[in-house]
Parts: sequence; structure tokens; C-alpha cells
Amino acid sequence: FLFIFGGVALYVAGDAALNPLHEGRRVEEVKSGLYSTYIGTCTAWFEPYVSPALGVVAGSAVAGSWFGSALLPATLAYSTVKGVGWYDWGNSGLNDHEMKLNGLTKED
Repeated sequence: FLFIFGGVALYVAGDAALNPLHEGRRVEEVKSGLYSTYIGTCTAWFEPYVSPALGVVAGSAVAGSWFGSALLPATLAYSTVKGVGWYDWGNSGLNDHEMKLNGLTKED
């Protein structure tokens, strides 16, 4: 789980440092992103079980491939960390940019 948290934390730090939308509030963005990542990391418990389950469903060749043993488990874990931890169900899982794209307003 430290590896998952570390990877997402690197993304959070890079996004806060380089994204022009965070100008003037970069530290707050890092803090918010790290806290959300911390909350969501506990949902990645299933990652070690993805490849064995895939082996049962699709065969050992697929489960032992790069896709089945590395890409799919990591992608699913990242998705749960972001989906559960970030914005904790408060606005249907949409971030501010997605809400703006969809013409939605924030509920306080």
C-alpha cells in the first residue's frame, strides 16, 4: 500500500506544482490530494488478488502477462484510490473541472 500511496502522491505533487489552475494555492492542493489519497489507499486491498482471479477467468497466459499481472491490477487500484478517497462521494465523485464541463454547480 505504501507503493500505491507513493505513486499517487507523486502524481498529486506533480499536478500541484505544474498545473496552472493551482496557481496561488499549490500547498493547499497538495495537502488536499494527499489526504484524499490516504483515505482511498485502504481500498486497494484487492490488488494482489486480481491476477489470480484473472487466471481463473481468462487463463494463466493472460494472468501471467504484463497486462494481467501489472497493468490491470495497478489501474484498478489507482481507480479505487481516486474514486473512493477523492471527493468522498460528496459530489458524485466529480472533481471541480468535471463539474464545470458538465454545467453543474457545487452544493455547499
